[in-house]
Amino acid sequence: MKILLCCILALTNLFVSACSSAKGPAGNASANSPRAGSPSTDEILVSVAKPDHQEIVDRLNLTGAVTPYEQVTLYAKVSGYLKSISVDIGDWVRAGQLLAEIEVPEMLTGLEEKRAALLKAEADLVKARADVEQAQADLEFQKLNYERLNAIHDKDPDMLPENDVDQARAAYGVAKGRLQATQAQVKVADAVVESARAEIKTFNALMAYARITAPISGVVSERFVDPGALIQAASSSRTQAAPVVSIARLDKVRVVVDVPEPKVRTVQPGTNAVLEVEAYPGESFPAQVARTGTVLDLASRTMRVEFDMPNGKRRLLPGMTATISLELQRLESALTVPISALHTQGDIRSVFIIEDGKAKQRKVKTGLESPEWIQIVEGLAGEEEVVVAAVSNLTDAARVKVKQ
Repeated sequence: MKILLCCILALTNLFVSACSSAKGPAGNASANSPRAGSPSTDEILVSVAKPDHQEIVDRLNLTGAVTPYEQVTLYAKVSGYLKSISVDIGDWVRAGQLLAEIEVPEMLTGLEEKRAALLKAEADLVKARADVEQAQADLEFQKLNYERLNAIHDKDPDMLPENDVDQARAAYGVAKGRLQATQAQVKVADAVVESARAEIKTFNALMAYARITAPISGVVSERFVDPGALIQAASSSRTQAAPVVSIARLDKVRVVVDVPEPKVRTVQPGTNAVLEVEAYPGESFPAQVARTGTVLDLASRTMRVEFDMPNGKRRLLPGMTATISLELQRLESALTVPISALHTQGDIRSVFIIEDGKAKQRKVKTGLESPEWIQIVEGLAGEEEVVVAAVSNLTDAARVKVKQ
């Protein structure tokens, strides 16, 4: 009984102490009550800013590659052994410069044979022409003889037998036929000469193919063979033959990037850009789109875009990684607000403005944006006070106090 009475008295004292500590110094005010000058409990403290008019640029940053303006890989047009090669990688060459020679002994032998055949054909042609001249002379003689005998017979048939006239007529006809035959032989001999000359011309062209020259000025980027190697002629674009050298033109270079599908409509020849490469930190190169692929790659859904860059000092080298910043759109006086002011719910975007001490939610249509700001296309006039921060969640018509 004594133990139960003691427990009841202890609980009573604890309850009285708790009630006393809930009162302030005056006995009724709480220690957590708002102090004079602070916002009332139903006001939300907010920070505001007015929309800004500024020039903004829509940029698209892409990574591309520097490539040669032109690049050719040279193959042999005739088969043979590489007699000599005068260049190696890194050597600068000019258009028309001799780079390598191929030794083709069979072709030299064939060329000598064709030259000998040409000499014989030309001799046969000379003989055929001489035969024509002889046949023409014989024809003139037989013609005169026939005309003379025929005139005598016509004047006095008894003086010259008709048989002699007939023989003269026959000899005249034979002379005509011989002349025609020799003239045909001249045509044949002339055709043989032209054929021999054409074959020699072909052999000379093939011999010229044994000399590999540079089609463009540039640098030797690759060398594939050494002297003494057996070189196979390249018969088609899908040849399995080994190439000789590759040459890259570097007085101009191409920078190639792939533009994603949503942005292709804004990229066209003449679009301004800025190029940067890791080899020259802090330095930029102005550029313009030179050409576009027009069609998109089905696998990546991107469009190839190329920039032509002057490279007289050869600072930009093929294979460098380039960062391209494309200027897709420039707006001189765009209305923007801090990105923190924007509220998004599904497809609806809005901001809160201050009117008569209350927050008013305003739907807006946005445009370009950056990590710091977003463009307001519709919904704001530009003079409103826009809430950029609040100590708690805002609702439409909530009472607010602007932080000074």
